[in-house]
Amino acid sequence: MAAVLIALSLRRTVALTIAYLVTGTVATYLYTITVLGIPALFPSSNVFLVTLPKLALVMIGGAGVSARAGVLWSSTAFVLAEAVTVYAATQTEVPYGADVFTISTYLFLVSVLLLTVFVRREWSVQIALHRAMQTDQTRLLRHELDLRTLALGQDTTLQQLVALARAHPGPLSANLAGSIRDTLQTLRGTDWLTDADALSVEPHGGTDAWLTSAVYAAIERSRDRGLVVEVTGDRAALGRLSPASDRELSLAVQQCLVNVILHSGIVAAEVVIESEPSSISLMVMDAGRGFTESETGADRLGLRQAVRRRIERLGGSVSILTRPGAGTSVMLSVPVAIEEPGGHAEPTKQPEQTETPDPERVAQ
Repeated sequence: MAAVLIALSLRRTVALTIAYLVTGTVATYLYTITVLGIPALFPSSNVFLVTLPKLALVMIGGAGVSARAGVLWSSTAFVLAEAVTVYAATQTEVPYGADVFTISTYLFLVSVLLLTVFVRREWSVQIALHRAMQTDQTRLLRHELDLRTLALGQDTTLQQLVALARAHPGPLSANLAGSIRDTLQTLRGTDWLTDADALSVEPHGGTDAWLTSAVYAAIERSRDRGLVVEVTGDRAALGRLSPASDRELSLAVQQCLVNVILHSGIVAAEVVIESEPSSISLMVMDAGRGFTESETGADRLGLRQAVRRRIERLGGSVSILTRPGAGTSVMLSVPVAIEEPGGHAEPTKQPEQTETPDPERVAQ
């Protein structure tokens, strides 16, 4: 048994396992019939000394190539060991007794093996779930990348094409040339792939919030391209926006103003800023030719990708009021965190705004 066990430990195969069972069964029978042949010393078959080869035989289950195979081999060994013990006891006329040592060892070993099967199954399920989550996250990341790519095309290439189309013949102005250089740098780089929070600076509060906001910069770029933009309302409220919301809202406003340049037939627009306890709204209005939203072509991606989906990803909403010949009004509403007196952001509560909107109109 020891020789076969050494060979089995070096190479776990079915043939060696069967050889161990056969050799162990024969050895157990010879050992048992020899010991029980001395009835004066061993009056029953359940004496511990008689159980030693049976224990060695049952433990073969621990050498199985898998937990399930181990249960099978251990059960087979237990049955064979008990069978030869009964046969040896019958031949020596010694009373047979089921020994607790072999039974306890067998039950303990089988319990451990079955527990191993269960744990491995649970682990396999967890791995499968983890892989499924990774696949789903990869799909979402790819979808987000597609949306950012489409929006980037609207924010860069289309914007510069509009500016070039409206530029006067001759050398480019310094503002337009600088804007094109910035666009080319954006297209060559990878900063647009990263989170907006990592690229933005927290807006200042008070009066400077307007001049340092991305919305102000977007409106100024539209003015550089020949559009007359009038801004009214609570401009300082833009300081309540997070960096990501400020950036995304500015790009949506910029696309709305580009749409005015491209489709309204006029060169003037108005931006109204309103502040609510839990949100900030901007309305971009023009008195141009208007349109029917349901009849816009599939190539009109600006309103869908650069405006509506961009705002909806922030948890906001977009409302469009327009009809042919009656101009267009686009309402952009984004949620904001509400500052409590202790400095914690609370999205559902906020003291009433006491700040009076600045009635001054920005110079066109």
